[in-house]
Amino acid sequence: MSDPRSVDFEAAREIKKWEGTKIVSMEDVRLRDGSAADLKVVGGVAASRKFLAEALRVEERLLWRKMAEAVRKRLDPKTVDWEWEIEVGGDEVDLRRIPILRHYVGEPGPYMTSSIVVARDEDGSHSASFHRMLLVGRRELVLRAVEGRRLHRMISRAGREGRPLEVSVAIGVRPEIMVAAATPKEDGDKLGIAGGLAGSPVEVTPCDTVDADAVVDADLVLEGRIFPDRLAEEGPFYEIMGKDIVRKQPVLEVSEIRYERGGCYHAILPAGREHSLLMGLPVEPLIWEAASKFAEVRGVAMTPAGGGWVEVAISIEKEDEGQPLSVALAAMYAHKSLKRVIIVDSDVNVADYGEVMSAVVQRADPASDYHVIRGLMGSTLDHSNVRVMRVDGRKALVELPRSKLVIDATVKGPRDLFERPIIPDGAGED
Repeated sequence: MSDPRSVDFEAAREIKKWEGTKIVSMEDVRLRDGSAADLKVVGGVAASRKFLAEALRVEERLLWRKMAEAVRKRLDPKTVDWEWEIEVGGDEVDLRRIPILRHYVGEPGPYMTSSIVVARDEDGSHSASFHRMLLVGRRELVLRAVEGRRLHRMISRAGREGRPLEVSVAIGVRPEIMVAAATPKEDGDKLGIAGGLAGSPVEVTPCDTVDADAVVDADLVLEGRIFPDRLAEEGPFYEIMGKDIVRKQPVLEVSEIRYERGGCYHAILPAGREHSLLMGLPVEPLIWEAASKFAEVRGVAMTPAGGGWVEVAISIEKEDEGQPLSVALAAMYAHKSLKRVIIVDSDVNVADYGEVMSAVVQRADPASDYHVIRGLMGSTLDHSNVRVMRVDGRKALVELPRSKLVIDATVKGPRDLFERPIIPDGAGED
């Protein structure tokens, strides 16, 4: 795509226009001062299961299996000598020269959305995970580090020791690294999962200005320090289920920028299909593994209605009427953000949400087959439990206890009542 696009809204509009149908590459992207960026902007890389399946060289229906195998068969990263074409450090660092997009009117500023933070843990293994980053200065970004997760624990530990956490940030990486970084597994070396997916180790090289490793595959690398006690406002941000709130979050100060001229700046559209798929797809093997202890599982798919995060459809070969609820509870244990679990028979394609909803309407009786479970942990992205209520005579926002729903959309009566009409091959031929 050769027509110029501005980093303010125009590039995001182009990604939105084509998401799920094709990968967008914009070679002429204009920065806020009107100059052309050195990096082209790419979006929609993982906006469909088909795209990812082709990139990972696997059948679409077997994506979950390849990911599960990669978690079990990790290949440790390999350290090599490597230099990027352009390296900018010291007072020359200016994040405004990177085509960081503004996507929506309600954002407080430009956001990095495909930024993968890589840090070495105490045992020498690598943490690698996606973190959105708000541009707040020539050298400063504010990143969202979710409380309790691995990077947040590492930042907190560094703070207790009176030091910043030294990290690299990788942008524009191959799909194996993207999927590995999105995987919720937090133990061991996350880059090892990418190696397992690729069938060869991920190559890393020591950073120049911090004690961290940089991913060689990345088109753009930032080196810097996360300061645990240096906080700034981050948000609001458009998440998969609505607008996330404003919080005080740690500042990342960038000490060096390294990139390839003409390389890719990967932009993930917030709340878009790529955002949803990268969140949900790596969870499917975890749910499959847990659910398989209670039934023969034929398919697992995080659904578009749940933003790829809070709803899952699971197809099983049902042998006992107690299996659907057992499978659903196992899924909730494996992925605690689930709000709704739909169990269907093996003749339903869980990747087709229309088929799943047809099964819900046609095979589930609300009074008998809907099971509400109250008082369980849910996703902080789900705001459905927030209510405006009167407290002491005044209106106030109140968070009610969360609940979850299991829908048993399997056949309970005679199966012949639910037979699908079939036209045989060759019918009517001489």
